[in-house]
Amino acid sequence: MKKGIVSIWEYPNEPLKIHILKGEDWEGFDEIVEYLIKSLNVIVYESVDGPDARRWILKQNNIIFEFIHSDGFGNYLLAPTKESEIIIKNIANNIDNNYNSDPCFLRH
Repeated sequence: MKKGIVSIWEYPNEPLKIHILKGEDWEGFDEIVEYLIKSLNVIVYESVDGPDARRWILKQNNIIFEFIHSDGFGNYLLAPTKESEIIIKNIANNIDNNYNSDPCFLRH
């Protein structure tokens, strides 16, 4: 039985958020970003790292989305626009599928 590692949070009048339930720490953030860059042609557009949070603006196919880490919440994708919702849903699906097929994916 496959177990999903993403949780989609959709609320009216709020940006779509997809929480990644594995690799929820800083190392997991780095591992996920590296995977996005190498495997899904994502570009880091801007990155901000603070003492207990990170907010990176990423780009795929010229569409901007965010990847955020919060010590209290973990790692999640955020879609600031409707067009970026499709991108982060595809990324989440890809991450979920890779986790289920690769025993080393997100297991630092």
